Amino acid sequence: MKILLVGPYPPAKDGIGDYAQALAGEFVRAGHEVRVLAVRGDGPVLPGEVFGTLDSVRAALSAARAWAPDVVHVQFAVAAFGTRIPALLRVLPALRALPAKLVVTLHEVTRDTATLGPLGRSLYRRVLRAADQVIVHTAAALRRLSALDHLGGTLVRHPVHRPAEVTSPADLRARFGLGADRVLLAFGFIHVDKGLDDTVRALAAAHRADPAALRGVRLVVAGRVRPRRGAFRVLEARDHLHLLRVRAAITRAGLDDRVVFTDYVPDADVAGWFRVAAAVLLPYRRIEQSGVAGLADAFGTPVLASDVGGLAEQFTGSPWLFPPRDPGAMADVLVRFLGTTDPHVGRTRAGEGPCLADVVARTLAVYRASAPARTGSGCAA
Repeated sequence: MKILLVGPYPPAKDGIGDYAQALAGEFVRAGHEVRVLAVRGDGPVLPGEVFGTLDSVRAALSAARAWAPDVVHVQFAVAAFGTRIPALLRVLPALRALPAKLVVTLHEVTRDTATLGPLGRSLYRRVLRAADQVIVHTAAALRRLSALDHLGGTLVRHPVHRPAEVTSPADLRARFGLGADRVLLAFGFIHVDKGLDDTVRALAAAHRADPAALRGVRLVVAGRVRPRRGAFRVLEARDHLHLLRVRAAITRAGLDDRVVFTDYVPDADVAGWFRVAAAVLLPYRRIEQSGVAGLADAFGTPVLASDVGGLAEQFTGSPWLFPPRDPGAMADVLVRFLGTTDPHVGRTRAGEGPCLADVVARTLAVYRASAPARTGSGCAA
């Protein structure tokens, strides 16, 4: 089978790109051919499978037609395409015209449509109009498809993936002066929807209630604001302002010595941070699926999370859930967690989510399934 992947792809720093590259590697190992139409040509050298980018739509389409794929698989989220969304919308009708099945994975349909409102819903309807088959990662996303007047879709949950352990936990502790402190880890791009400000309020509340509660405990914010391009720099500026407010709140609460910011996390350090962490904090206000939660699963690291979106599905029954936007409830969970002798109570076992091989098998089954008739009805913007 000849599979053309369309979306972000390394060396671009993007979780969806990493997901696409992982799929590509497994497809090739299974005997399929893979090419990639990347969002943009980041970096001086692109992987050999990348034969075009949305920087040059005409050249990309010419390469796609010449290669004649059996399947075109678009990995879509608004942040993943950013300023290349107009280029994608120009490319989709031409890709649909190929004698190939067109599959779209929607990585953030609930979050994008909630954030962007009518504009987001219109955009998603245009993307859905091109699709023969649709894949989503959560039951909430599957339900949202019907609200977008699209019937059907396949639920393929995000895989548990364990990256190679390169940097040791001891190295990270020494580099960032953590000593033997217990680490609460906030990992990934800093974004207003991720509740970092709620985390600081929760830590401050716990500290006020019991000054000894945070003794020997550090919050490590491992990540930076996502770089944006063009008009989307407004969102980057918003996230930078959010980070400034968070830092000011830390100082006001007297927690400067309890919080460590690492900035960008290189790939070599990722596994080490999940080994260092006593718990991963996911106090998201809006979320569909989280690669961070999958990493925590892979390393058996306890997760303290808001019961929203895909997190509520993934951690049903966990005693470490709390309502979103509720620092008081989060503080209560933090204090209980820090005082427990069994941090894994109610938690899934390490790696219990689907492995990459399972996800690849489900995805290939979607490729081989009969496509519904291309009527385009019900999907008008």
